[in-house]
Amino acid sequence: MIWAILMAIVLAGGVLRFYKLGTLPLGLYHDEAFNGQDALGVLAGNRPIFSEANNGREPLFLYAMALGMAAWGRTPFAVRVAAALLGTLTIPATFLMGRVWFNEQVGLWSAALIAVAPWPINLSRIGLRAVSIPFVTALACWLWWEGRRRQGIRRTLSLVLGGVFLGLSLYTYTAARFVLVAVVGFALFQAWVSKERLDRSEWLYLLLPAGVAMAPLIGYGVTHWETFVERTAQVSVWNPAINDGDPLGMLAQNTVRAVGLFAFRGDAISRHNVPLRPLFDPVVSVFMLLGVLLSLGKARHGGAYALATIWTGVMLLPTILAEDCPHFLRAVGVLPVAAVFPALGLEWMRTRLAEAGRVRLGHLAVGAVLVVSALWGTYDYFVRHAGDPQELGYYFEADQLREAIEINRFLGTGWQGEGIGEPEGIPLEGRQVYLGPRLWEDRIAVNLLVASPGRVAILGRDPLVEADHVLALVWPFQDMADVRLVLPSPAEIAVWPGPQERGDLDAAPRLLYVAFRGDRLSEPSPLLARFEGGLELLQWRMSATEDGLTQLDLRWRAAQPLSRDYTVFVHVERDGATIAQDDRTPGAGYYPTGWWRPGDEITDTHVLNAPYDPTEHRVWVGWYELGSMQHLRVLDRNAQPGQERLALE
Repeated sequence: MIWAILMAIVLAGGVLRFYKLGTLPLGLYHDEAFNGQDALGVLAGNRPIFSEANNGREPLFLYAMALGMAAWGRTPFAVRVAAALLGTLTIPATFLMGRVWFNEQVGLWSAALIAVAPWPINLSRIGLRAVSIPFVTALACWLWWEGRRRQGIRRTLSLVLGGVFLGLSLYTYTAARFVLVAVVGFALFQAWVSKERLDRSEWLYLLLPAGVAMAPLIGYGVTHWETFVERTAQVSVWNPAINDGDPLGMLAQNTVRAVGLFAFRGDAISRHNVPLRPLFDPVVSVFMLLGVLLSLGKARHGGAYALATIWTGVMLLPTILAEDCPHFLRAVGVLPVAAVFPALGLEWMRTRLAEAGRVRLGHLAVGAVLVVSALWGTYDYFVRHAGDPQELGYYFEADQLREAIEINRFLGTGWQGEGIGEPEGIPLEGRQVYLGPRLWEDRIAVNLLVASPGRVAILGRDPLVEADHVLALVWPFQDMADVRLVLPSPAEIAVWPGPQERGDLDAAPRLLYVAFRGDRLSEPSPLLARFEGGLELLQWRMSATEDGLTQLDLRWRAAQPLSRDYTVFVHVERDGATIAQDDRTPGAGYYPTGWWRPGDEITDTHVLNAPYDPTEHRVWVGWYELGSMQHLRVLDRNAQPGQERLALE
């Protein structure tokens, strides 16, 4: 029965971690993309013991990520699947730890809480290395305590393996450097305070393998000290740039905030947490307080109570000693041990009810608390947090994801926004991409996801490449005139605005790029109407948008060079009254007529704030010069000027 319940808990936790993993959250934050780049390096033969890029990173998670990318290629799912798997495996590892520390029930309640809490769910859905700490340390604590319970060779083997995993924890994340502090703290407590007998052979079998496992990374740290502590120094409370001249005051404030992360106020950063949501909901928090009190009362007589308390306190230090406390990545070392405390409170309630002859009620009460916690946590993550994918996308730099998809779709290679794996696709011939420097340099997710970087050139810097099909993405706040030089001629040209971007400190989003596409024309399109100045209308098409508005696609051509920039207007009338209009520079406002080359055909799209009914509405188009408001008249078959606007019929 216990194992069936555990399997159900693991399955539920796995679903919460793998559901829409590649697209929720939408985007790929640059720290995830840096890890992906290093994982590709591992597949290429690199074997780092410490990655020096991006402020330095421990390698264990990078090797796990490399396995996902070997299977699925350069996709968001491949970058995150190792985290989802490690997060799911942490659930049974938590059960094993809780069971060997206390009993099967505490193990089950702990595993269930880890399975449904938003913090570990979120941690399992992003490709960051912090997720590996809870899994490795839970295994270490389980094997360590299993060795304490065994005799002979099984005891020795369990302790040695526990020590190995304690040592491997150093390779997971920076906060794991405090794991050894927690272990030594427990040893000192056992020697000086605890009523338990101090078994020196236990510590020999545990710490010697741990030291051997840690030795390579410790050796690297000693010989590359500045690199090894670079990030720690940047965010430390002792850094004058962080503490505003009051390190002790900041330390005291951080301590209060760190203690409060369990029940009162969590991390405010959307990448790490449902903003401000504590680890546990209010109902579970009551049982956590009860579990803490029980642990403090029994710590001298029970090693597991003492270790859970000491471990949690020590593993809060990485966030207490740094900025942005409580920071749920730096505090990740408290997981999954922190789940033990409410589990102890729940088990105390169940036991008291059983002693009173209310066994069934005890199980129902625990089940009710866990179900409420599961529903609460699922709602907080998938509805409150992920319910606005655009807002969450800003924090995960979804603009870079959309840019990479646009490039891959044009080139016909790489991940194109669908599925979990990278298709093998055959590159489309005769295609070339040009990017403004800002859209390629330091855009790590774009660099990672674009499958054919050899067919990407930097606009204005790299040599021109002759191609029949060109896509140019240009930052809208730079001079975009050079884009004309890379488009084939004569060409069918389309222009559209790209996605919005917003940095963490930006008050409002802004346009990331303007896309220009040019496809060489094999033959010109037939003429539909002509205007003064050499402007020709070739085609028009009316359609409805998804939100019920009207989209009008116009196709224009310049019969001669145009020296002026004209504004195109579209009016929709009913019974002679204008009910919708759109006046703008053609090409979504980014391809003025002064840029037009004779023979090119320009697609010009207008969205009108009204549904179109051909039986009641009439659509007019025309041109004028904004400065003088002088209109260009429509020419008849004899090239004689007529009306100032053309009815689309």
